[in-house]
Amino acid sequence: MTADHHQEHGKPGHKAGFLQLTFMIYGAACGGAFGCEDMISGTGPGIALATLALLPFLFSIPVSLAVAELTTTFPVEGGTYKWSQFAFGDFWGFQAGWWAWMSGVMTNSLYAVLFADYLQVWYPGMGRIEHWVACLALIWLLHYLNVRGIDVVGNAAILLSVLLLLPFLAMTVLGLMQLRHDPIAPFVAPGLDLGSGFGSALALGIFLYSGYERLSTVAEEVENPQKLFPPALFCAATLALLSYVVPTAVALAAKGRWHDWSRAYFPVVAEQIGGPWLGNAMTLAGLFSCALLLNVTILSVSRVPLALAEDGFLPPFLKRLHPVYGTPTQSLLWGSLTYSALTLVDFSQLLVVNCWFQMACNILVYANVWALRRSRPDTPRPFRVPFGKPGLALMTVCTVGLATAAIASTIFQEDNAFARYALTFSFDLDAGQGSAHAAPPTIPIPVPFVGVLRLSLAGLHLSASGGQLGMGLLAMVSGAAVFWFFRLLRRRGWWEEKQP
Repeated sequence: MTADHHQEHGKPGHKAGFLQLTFMIYGAACGGAFGCEDMISGTGPGIALATLALLPFLFSIPVSLAVAELTTTFPVEGGTYKWSQFAFGDFWGFQAGWWAWMSGVMTNSLYAVLFADYLQVWYPGMGRIEHWVACLALIWLLHYLNVRGIDVVGNAAILLSVLLLLPFLAMTVLGLMQLRHDPIAPFVAPGLDLGSGFGSALALGIFLYSGYERLSTVAEEVENPQKLFPPALFCAATLALLSYVVPTAVALAAKGRWHDWSRAYFPVVAEQIGGPWLGNAMTLAGLFSCALLLNVTILSVSRVPLALAEDGFLPPFLKRLHPVYGTPTQSLLWGSLTYSALTLVDFSQLLVVNCWFQMACNILVYANVWALRRSRPDTPRPFRVPFGKPGLALMTVCTVGLATAAIASTIFQEDNAFARYALTFSFDLDAGQGSAHAAPPTIPIPVPFVGVLRLSLAGLHLSASGGQLGMGLLAMVSGAAVFWFFRLLRRRGWWEEKQP
């Protein structure tokens, strides 16, 4: 399957090489150790470090291997959208494209908000307007870089990665000279058992290790993608693992105080280890991390509506390319306008919706591998998920199981990183006994994708808060509504039907 009916993407002679691709994948999936701090105090340092160390082998590396097989077999612009179209037809291809597109839109808005949040460390009096202006400044600066092409974005990814990793390297070296605590004690935070601690860490860990499929959307703009994608994915996954585990473990061993860890704690512990200069450098690294994540995700997201428009599923103006740089100017423009608006939306609501979109994309990656192996067995595959069908089955179970758990965590798990987004369903059964003011004992019964049923002996009524569940389900079916809406517009002559 080729993409011969598409326009030439990117500026001729300016495709991404190995280093650029590696650091763009790293930027899309990690961008430094920021984000794992809540896991330390919420679950305990031992279980948090164990989760950060094990999860790549259970989730991100399996996803990377599947992406490597699909990208080397079908190196086309659009990534997951095109693979799903090849495997399951136009409708499911559009759903995959919509989910990937919306997931990127949500995360891009979050990265801009986090950038402005980090600025507040130096400018604590920043008001709402100033906060939004900071978001806009970052979005439109990176919009300009993306208009210039993938080589510019890739070089910026290398530079930003080096700049953000240097403070972590300095903190690690200085911390190794101050080791005096056990970094994994206590293994589980008081009040949690091993199972609940791991479940709490898992929800946030999956979010931190997601995004390895994103750069597949720009495969046509990479030099020899069949050769470069597998080693680039492996190097990026390895660097992400080291980025989370090593500086976190050293900081805990040097300073302890695991119960003080919370969001944006790395600048605090860096100052404790190396002084104010290192604390300020780590804050700057946080800004570089947000810029890296946003820069790379703007790139990957912009190619999805471009591919959809080239196939006739979206309005044709989204196909317009820059006359010099070959980049999708309209897709980038409307994307940046959307990110600018969404920075004003409540952060927590974006995170719930993004989790559903992102995990659905991860599940679909492995569905595509199985379907395309069956429907196109003779297509040359320069790279395959290793260990044959047993290896593929094992990695599918790991990926799908953990992705499903992450979706479920936004609905019914309470004591984890997603606690403020949880649902609680309650049944109160009144046996006619006991004080009316006494709090009845309850038995929580978790029901995946539904909530937590709480059984008690004090009253019969049902109360439900279905906000997060309804939001997630609405997000997932939104792609179908958009697909049929634009199909209707095409049939009414608004633009040409897709050519077979």
